[in-house]
Amino acid sequence: MPEWSNPKQEVDWSSVSHAYGPATEVPGLLRAIRSGSQEVRQRAYSDLVELLVDQGAQFEASATVAPYLIEIVADPAAPDRFAACQVLATIAVGDESSWLNDPVDPSWRRSEVKRRAQMSLKELEEEHRAWINSAPNEKARDERARAATWGDVEGERDAERWAMEAYDAVRAGVPVYVRALEAPDKAVRLYAAYLLAWFPEDVETISPALTRLIREEPNPIVAATACVAAGLAGARGDEALIDALSARRGSGNRGESWSAVLGLARVVPHPDRALVRDLYSCLFGATGPVPHWPFLEGDMSSMAALTIRGLEPDVAHDRISVLVQHVVNAGADTDFFMLLNALLDAAFPDGPVSDGAGFDELTSDQQMAVLALLESNVLRAGPMVPMLLGRYHLPRDEAGLRAWSGR
Repeated sequence: MPEWSNPKQEVDWSSVSHAYGPATEVPGLLRAIRSGSQEVRQRAYSDLVELLVDQGAQFEASATVAPYLIEIVADPAAPDRFAACQVLATIAVGDESSWLNDPVDPSWRRSEVKRRAQMSLKELEEEHRAWINSAPNEKARDERARAATWGDVEGERDAERWAMEAYDAVRAGVPVYVRALEAPDKAVRLYAAYLLAWFPEDVETISPALTRLIREEPNPIVAATACVAAGLAGARGDEALIDALSARRGSGNRGESWSAVLGLARVVPHPDRALVRDLYSCLFGATGPVPHWPFLEGDMSSMAALTIRGLEPDVAHDRISVLVQHVVNAGADTDFFMLLNALLDAAFPDGPVSDGAGFDELTSDQQMAVLALLESNVLRAGPMVPMLLGRYHLPRDEAGLRAWSGR
């Protein structure tokens, strides 16, 4: 790992690019994050993020800077170690919401970067044309073709390589982040746990470390962060981890309890109905940002939605049963749009019903969902209801649903 003390001598920064050109100002920023002034350090970290990650995209300099930040995390005497963890996470994954919405397999991504590195411009263009032509319909093909007019296949290949190199450069610090879980500063423990969430390939190292933190951590928000990180990077079926998460699930702190539920739903091989019910309680109950909870800027409800989306098909009946209870008992303060969206998504995971299909052609779970809607006031919730029903080729209003279902 290079020495931080005079980074200008370690790298020819004029030959390394960031978002706006040669990275010649980076050495000064690396020295500034060791400044005795908190204001100077904060500004330096902010500037580094702006230069190294732009709209979720990493650059050549991103991987080059990572070892210097890892050294900050490794140094117990360094100031703002938590901030170094935050910037390292941004360097590693760019836009976390993209990673969570479209889960990334780093191993596959790494192999793709290696494969495409050997391809000529002609081969890249041919592959891109094949991708356009593989779209499922004409509209999608047109959209891909329009996007391609602004594209640069070699530039895209470089961007993919830089992103993978940045990820791997940050991943090299996993042992450092694990040690940082024992730091006396709770902010360092919190952001070290958050950073570990993004490296599932290192599960054998990360899972036991997060299990210990979940079991022993006195601070609820640090424990909550570790619970979600364990769900993302921990070992599925790990009994010690499941036990630690289950203990936190019983916390009187809702953020801590819900975070344990979010973690459990990802590591328990077969979530039961009680766990599914708690997931939906989080989805509907976490109505505002959770202070200091680092995932998705504190949006625990969206994390619950993403976790629910990743559940295996064998819990579909439990999902629908839980949601039917919410629908039937919906009160005036219910977010009807979210509830209707959740129910239809659970009941029709394969998309719209076939044109002209009758009610008796639905599965029993789908019929149960439709009948529950007719027993509730959810269908009178406003102009978004017809749009959602139409998305699944269902009759767009209560009268139509009653006639179609024979009720």
